[in-house]
Amino acid sequence: MSRLEFVSLESVDKLKLPGLLYKPSQPVKKAAVWLHGMGDSGVFYKPELINALGEALTDKGIALLAFNNRGAHNSKNLKITDETLPEEDRRYQGGTHYEQIADCVKDIDGAGNFLKKQGFSEFYLLGHSTGANKICAYHVRAKQNAFSKYVLAGPGDDVGTAFVELGAKRFWQALKYAAKMLDKDPLHIMPKYTGMYPFSAQSAWDILNPDGDYNTFPFYECLNERLGSKPLFDEYQKLDKKVLVIIGEADEYAYTAGDANGALNLLMKHTSNSQLKHTDFISVADADHSFHDHEAEFAKTVSDWLAYD
Repeated sequence: MSRLEFVSLESVDKLKLPGLLYKPSQPVKKAAVWLHGMGDSGVFYKPELINALGEALTDKGIALLAFNNRGAHNSKNLKITDETLPEEDRRYQGGTHYEQIADCVKDIDGAGNFLKKQGFSEFYLLGHSTGANKICAYHVRAKQNAFSKYVLAGPGDDVGTAFVELGAKRFWQALKYAAKMLDKDPLHIMPKYTGMYPFSAQSAWDILNPDGDYNTFPFYECLNERLGSKPLFDEYQKLDKKVLVIIGEADEYAYTAGDANGALNLLMKHTSNSQLKHTDFISVADADHSFHDHEAEFAKTVSDWLAYD
């Protein structure tokens, strides 16, 4: 039996973020943090997955904090809790259309601080889709990383997917336009002809830049052509924790790697021999990118892996 609490936490730059905290009936020291993906309205709109994960983890003596990061919803005005600021400056433009992935460090550290105050002392970080990218971005940027295990669920090739879907000409046009607007007006909405409407210029640049922070799982570049000069799988190859990579066998976004098995094979290939000893790769049969209708199987697999020492 677990207990569920609606909670509010603060990022380290004092953004107020809502969440759900699943706790075992008995006090425990272990807690997992769930990061949702880009373009996601947040944890409150995926009850099947989050409830399944909360139940499976608490059964293993692990609490779950699933919270809406600053990228939840397409556009969302967030409250800044810093009372030293004038009232008119206590609003922050959040949402997927304005998010920059490096800011995940502030959200994740805020979640960790919240859990420490709750009395937890052992932490795991779970990320789905772009949440998996954020784990890699966090790992290379965090100054004090308290997480001992990572779960990369449905890692995706954001830059490669955008290149294929926009086409080469429009991709480079959009990237050039976004770069031009960064200094002038980073929150400027991209025009429709770029294919990136209604993203802001700063988010479009963040997502499309082959040498940028989003380009964590460059499956397209591995199999086709280089789009940038950044070392392939740069952040991923710096991971030095225990890692579970889990993907749906029918993941509809894995096509830039050929398919889901192709994505797993590319990740295995770019995992060092020393890190392979600490990394597990699992495919969930018949599951799509979001593990629809396979939530219980996904949750059990993740909870069993986290509980195993």
